[in-house]
Amino acid sequence: MTKIVKSVISGIIIGITIGYLLALTFSLLYGTHDFYPSSPSFTAHFANPLNATLISTGLWALMGVCFSITSLVFQNSWGITRQTLTHLVITYFTFTPLAILAGWFPVTPGFMFAYSGEFLLIYIIIWSVGMHIAKKKVRELNQRLAQRKAA
Repeated sequence: MTKIVKSVISGIIIGITIGYLLALTFSLLYGTHDFYPSSPSFTAHFANPLNATLISTGLWALMGVCFSITSLVFQNSWGITRQTLTHLVITYFTFTPLAILAGWFPVTPGFMFAYSGEFLLIYIIIWSVGMHIAKKKVRELNQRLAQRKAA
């Protein structure tokens, strides 16, 4: 199997698992006696809870694929900044519409501004960690080279 096919399959499995666990957690936290695959306003758009769960499962699978496919960006020879920015742009513009369709948050200017800020903050953290790891590796390699020259 190719890397992309494996990534799609794992993305579907992971996306559905995370989506289901989040839906189950929120159903329990809201103290309901029923399982809600998403917000009650999302579920109300469907004739029955089974249809809402079916559509939610498809959206969770697509979200998983979104993140699994875009993670391949980190397996090329680009610099950390380019990898992180590419991943940010692709995931923001693919995940955000899926999350909106799933009824995960309201589409209001204030909320979208806050969501976008949080999304960007997460990627700043990812970039910072990546840069820290890369700098540490470079220091270690330079130390090894210096030791070889001294020997």
